[in-house]
Amino acid sequence: MFEKCCRRRCIRYPSKIEGIKERARGKKFQEHYDQAQLFFNSLAPHEKKHLIDAFSFELDHCDDPVVYETYTKLLNCVDFELAKKVASNVGGIIPDEPGRKNHGKSSQSLSQLYYAPKHPLITGRRVAILVADDFNLDDVDAVCGAMATANAKAFIIGPHRGGIHSQGSRGSIMADHHFEGQRSTLFDALFIPSGDHIRHLAKNGRAIQYVREAFGHCKPIGAAGFGIAFLRDIAGLPGVQFQHEDSSDVMSSYGVVTTGKLGIRYAVTKKVRIEHDEKDFLAEFAYMISQHRCYEREMDGLTAQVAF
Repeated sequence: MFEKCCRRRCIRYPSKIEGIKERARGKKFQEHYDQAQLFFNSLAPHEKKHLIDAFSFELDHCDDPVVYETYTKLLNCVDFELAKKVASNVGGIIPDEPGRKNHGKSSQSLSQLYYAPKHPLITGRRVAILVADDFNLDDVDAVCGAMATANAKAFIIGPHRGGIHSQGSRGSIMADHHFEGQRSTLFDALFIPSGDHIRHLAKNGRAIQYVREAFGHCKPIGAAGFGIAFLRDIAGLPGVQFQHEDSSDVMSSYGVVTTGKLGIRYAVTKKVRIEHDEKDFLAEFAYMISQHRCYEREMDGLTAQVAF
């Protein structure tokens, strides 16, 4: 034995170090993929697509092939399909087989869908109503009233702020914002009423962009009467089925809810129902808003067909 002195005390060290345990990280600490696999396995299909798009976006900014080629190899240890799609997007090495076996485990709580409200509600949702001179006042009143009963907020968006005249000189309504002042990205849903104002909206590129942008972001869209023609013929929304302008029935397709006749049929005297109903436009539109986004639109490739 030997002694080493310090200021306060003496520390004795053994002359033999055989048998002393080495302080080191265990093998489990070196496992980097189990949790990543669990997270990816737990995502909904649209969430997986968003993750793939995010990886592809970031790696696209890397100019050194070593970075994106190496990273796609790491992704292959998490999920084979994930690695193939990202590698294809960024020019990485597309793998022929998985880099590591996927354990197949998942957890519902790792997906955002797990935290969706158990009962549909639209409290606090912001709905933009696009209008120009000669819009149908009854349609606007019906939607504004319905949103108010469910504690959602409707905003009038027009070509300018201030008074917008309704069809038939029935009065005017004050626009909260103009098309350049509030973009569609600041709202949760979009509604276009009927009326001759469609001919004005058709000449306004920003109004057309409003609809296409909302469609591209999978947001619910509603329209009545001539507003249907605007969605179908002017905005050119692909893959969507629209109700005929003369029909009072409701059509719901990829989060786009349309009816030929709305207006005076609806007198909102009680809280609007939020549920699927092919006969009730307001109930169906409110339900689509409660779902936040229509990701089927994205998964079926419709959003990729629209420039926004």
